[in-house]
Amino acid sequence: MLKGLTALGGMAFAGPVLVACGGPAGGSGAARSVKLTQAVDSLAYAQNYVARSKGYYDRQGLSVETIVTDGGGPDVQAVLAGSAGFTINDGAQVLTSFTQNRRLVAVAALFDRCLVNATMSAKTAKRLGITEKSSFDQRVAALEGLKIGVTAPGALTWQVARYNLKNAGIDPDKGAELVGLGAGASVLAALENDQVDVIYISVPFGETAVARGSGVTLIDHSAGQDPNLQKFMMEGLWVMPSALDGDGDTVRAMVAALTQASDFIRSSSPEQVADVLRKDFPKFPPDVLTSAARKLQAAVSEGDRWDAQAVEATRKLLSTNGLLPASVSADEQLFEDRYL
Repeated sequence: MLKGLTALGGMAFAGPVLVACGGPAGGSGAARSVKLTQAVDSLAYAQNYVARSKGYYDRQGLSVETIVTDGGGPDVQAVLAGSAGFTINDGAQVLTSFTQNRRLVAVAALFDRCLVNATMSAKTAKRLGITEKSSFDQRVAALEGLKIGVTAPGALTWQVARYNLKNAGIDPDKGAELVGLGAGASVLAALENDQVDVIYISVPFGETAVARGSGVTLIDHSAGQDPNLQKFMMEGLWVMPSALDGDGDTVRAMVAALTQASDFIRSSSPEQVADVLRKDFPKFPPDVLTSAARKLQAAVSEGDRWDAQAVEATRKLLSTNGLLPASVSADEQLFEDRYL
């Protein structure tokens, strides 16, 4: 039975089953092969890295191949097309892909705070007089006329940047320039090479620039600095609805592995979380990873679900940006919690 979040109209679902093979999850047969997509390599997908490093996938009898698409959009389309079984993704990105007959459903919520932060070049901040004492309104107003780096047009980084601009009364198409730069490392490099004034990227790329002295935190969404984004459908595990009954064992195994990873992040020290993540992010300074781990701990979804506030904030972001599809009605069933 579909239940849980019902903000945003249930439809009849159809689509391909998951890309999977082998014996039952956790059984003695061959591991189930699963393709999982995500937009970029960043800590917004921390549960995936933890599940892999800590052996949680292995214990569930899963062999998970992660496909990084270097920006939001293709990651969702791969699941809708049936070339991947799962995506870890934010609600805003997934909902923009919804049509009458093509939609996904979330089976576990991983983070419920926006982890896309805005970092300004230290040079630009000095020129504009932006300091730690600057108010939120002053920080957002400073975006006018600037060149802003994001991962890709339509991606969450692009959406959040436009949302900040619009809420500040700035036309994002005329009052600033948004540039798609690809993966997180490329976004960070563009800031440090003075190619852009501000970057929007999930932790810990902007935080690395701050640690190096080349950037300053402009808007820390992960700390709730934006009153419009206190909660958010940041990342969840999404599948085709047909998979819920067509390949429920694999769905259950994926949910078990990733929620166990969430439990590890919640219950461990920031240093312990950072130690595990360092395997996949060896170039980030230890203090940056530890600080980022604290942000992640505060953002892990309670009960592995999103609440109504997170759904409404996501819906408002999409509506403000003119991106909420007409096929998404007010009673949209987004979440299936039978596997939690």
